[in-house]
Amino acid sequence: MKKIKKTTSPTRSRDKVLQTLYEMEIGEKDLKQVLQNHSSEKSNLFYKETLKGVIEGKEKIDELVFKHSNRPVEKLDFVERNAIRIAIYELINKKVDAAVSINEAIRMSKKYGSSDGYKLVNAVLDSIVKESHC
Repeated sequence: MKKIKKTTSPTRSRDKVLQTLYEMEIGEKDLKQVLQNHSSEKSNLFYKETLKGVIEGKEKIDELVFKHSNRPVEKLDFVERNAIRIAIYELINKKVDAAVSINEAIRMSKKYGSSDGYKLVNAVLDSIVKESHC
C-alpha cells in the first residue's frame, strides 16, 4: 500500500508559527533552540517559510505596524503583535489573498489574545491594505 503523506492546514501552521514566536520571545531562545521542540513541523513548508519570513522581515514589518498603529510594537500585546506580523508577511509576499490574511490574524487574536485585541489587528491590517491597495 502507498503511504499517504499527511499535510497540515495553513490555519494550523499559522497557529504553530504564533506558538514558535511566543516561545522565542518569552523563553528568550533563538530559532534553532525552539525548532528542536517542533521537530514534527520539519516537513511543513508553509510553517517554515512563514516563520523564516516573519523573523527575517521583522524590522520592515515592525515599521509598518508602528506607522499604522501609532505605537511602538513592543507595547502591543504579544498575540496581536505577532498575528499582525504573520499577516503582514503574507501581504507583502502575496502568499494568500489579503482578506484571508486579515481574517486569519483576527481569528488568532480572538482565540489566543486579549478580548478586544482583534479590533486593533483589524484596524492595523485594514489600514495597510488600503494604503498598499493589496
